Amino acid sequence: MSVQRINFTKRSRLTRDQANVAIHPDGDNRPATFEARLNLSKLREHAGEARVFVEAYHQTTRMRFDFGVVAALDTPPPSALRLTEFSDWQDVRFRVKVTDTTHTPGRLVAWADRIKPKGPDDADEPDLVHFKDADLYGRLWDLEFHEDRGPVVLIEKSQGAQDVGRNPAFQAAVYPEVLRRTLEHAFIHEQTPYPAAGHWSTTWVDGFLKPKLGLAAPPVTDGSEERAVRDWVQQAVERFARRHRFADLWADQRKENP
Repeated sequence: MSVQRINFTKRSRLTRDQANVAIHPDGDNRPATFEARLNLSKLREHAGEARVFVEAYHQTTRMRFDFGVVAALDTPPPSALRLTEFSDWQDVRFRVKVTDTTHTPGRLVAWADRIKPKGPDDADEPDLVHFKDADLYGRLWDLEFHEDRGPVVLIEKSQGAQDVGRNPAFQAAVYPEVLRRTLEHAFIHEQTPYPAAGHWSTTWVDGFLKPKLGLAAPPVTDGSEERAVRDWVQQAVERFARRHRFADLWADQRKENP
């Protein structure tokens, strides 16, 4: 097999479509196994010989698994993907690292981090937020609302909506505010009733806030009890931030990119 030249000028962040993980608990009280779902076809032309590693980690504990090279992934058998170092698979997060081993050994070519594995009872989350390139005249992002689709995060077109939207530092700094503005828009400014059949706000509550954050439905008011709704919105933002540990995510990015 010929060695394909690696010609990346910077690291690429892998999307969840390219790198994701599913967990398979063992009914015999043995440690769970995992399945790495990798689609690295876009890297083959320039990084076919780069090695692929999947890391499982929680706090200071880490397990590393070799998945071969980009051009010829070599998935270990399930028995070799058992999370023996962890007491509870629900605490575990994953990284996928694609590293150069030929021209600049150890150089990170592409990666994904803080992957929360999909458990046996997890369904796909609804597509709640959409991203769109826009001319923002110096601003990096803004938010607009469509009657049918709900919130759309606008990203300065010179930066690229998908690249910015997937950036962990952007997520840590912006996502809680997107949630706050979205809920205030729906339940304070528009005073949308809940549930409202076919309205995007009902999908947010039923598909995300209640099952993922354990939040109750928004308070029913006649418009005169705005404080109760604002308190509910604040509770949603706080639970959202704790669930995703955005402050820790920000700190991790500062360490990686000082």
